[in-house]
Amino acid sequence: MFFSLLGLVPAAWLLPERWQISAVSLLTAAFLLYVAPISALMLLLTAAASYWVFKSARLRPSGAVLLAIGQAVAVWMVFKSEWPAQAGWWTQVGVPLGLSYYTFRQIHYAIERYKQTLPRHTWADYLRYLFFLPTMLVGPINRFPDFLRDVRRRRWDGALASVGLERVLYGYVKVVVLGNALLTNKLGHLLTALEPQHPALATYLGILRFAGNAYVQFAGYSDIAIGLSLLLGFRTGENFAAPFLAPNLNDFWKRYHISLSQWCRDYVFSPLLSLTRRPMLAIAASMLVLGLWHEWSGRYLVWGALQGLGILFWHQYQRFAEKQPEVVPVLPAWLGVFLTLHFYCFSCVIIREPSWQAVAHTFYRLLS
Repeated sequence: MFFSLLGLVPAAWLLPERWQISAVSLLTAAFLLYVAPISALMLLLTAAASYWVFKSARLRPSGAVLLAIGQAVAVWMVFKSEWPAQAGWWTQVGVPLGLSYYTFRQIHYAIERYKQTLPRHTWADYLRYLFFLPTMLVGPINRFPDFLRDVRRRRWDGALASVGLERVLYGYVKVVVLGNALLTNKLGHLLTALEPQHPALATYLGILRFAGNAYVQFAGYSDIAIGLSLLLGFRTGENFAAPFLAPNLNDFWKRYHISLSQWCRDYVFSPLLSLTRRPMLAIAASMLVLGLWHEWSGRYLVWGALQGLGILFWHQYQRFAEKQPEVVPVLPAWLGVFLTLHFYCFSCVIIREPSWQAVAHTFYRLLS
């Protein structure tokens, strides 16, 4: 699919300059209308609500921002919670494409507009930002001021286009070769053959495989999105930076899904820290939001809570290690990487399995 999106590139450069980005947005809308009409309608309606609520003469800015955030969160909760999957008629609607990404973009826009930090812009500028296909489906969660800056400054750059094309190819290799061919198919067959004789080892390797494959696939799609953005003249920022080499969980979440982690830092952690002066509470809330971003469910709530607890534990350990090095040793870097990787991979069992019984069975097999 992403290679077919390279057709956006001629529209972004060959048309008259004033129509280039609008053409990309129209092609994005046409794509959505073709593959998922409900997704196109939902994006347009939520975009209109999050923009025009600030134009209402009856609302104060504080009321407008609360209403804009409230409608975005309400739609997000309805479609991303567990209960729609159990409602027969709702399963035919499905989750709108890119919902989690554009919901957080809309919340970012509402907060920054309330704070009056956004540059001058129009309704059309906002629509172009939301209907930008490269980042709409798989991220990164780019920011509106950065997007608007690139719209106004973009010029054809052969070197930048070359880097963009390389990123698209690298991403394709990650998804198709590493993810689909090796981790999903080849390693999957090997684990199936290994399981009867060595169930514990097969379970352990399966846990690592799930987390590794999720990373490779997501990083690959992010590479494609970033590369396609570069081909269109936009710098969207990185989304991964070798997270499995992180020496602690705090550093891990600065390297994994960077745009989401930074969003939670700016719009959950920092405001809550300023309000309460309790960094541990702010960390816990940030990781809960990060977990629920994926899905409004008990398992993602627990998964996010585990990430928060892991970060809090590391902060406490680091504090004691600095104050009492003779009692609490500083971990070697390699051991920190090993423990961080395994903590994350084992926590992903919660989101891999369909039920808590299956989670318990997986750990039972691992320890048997």
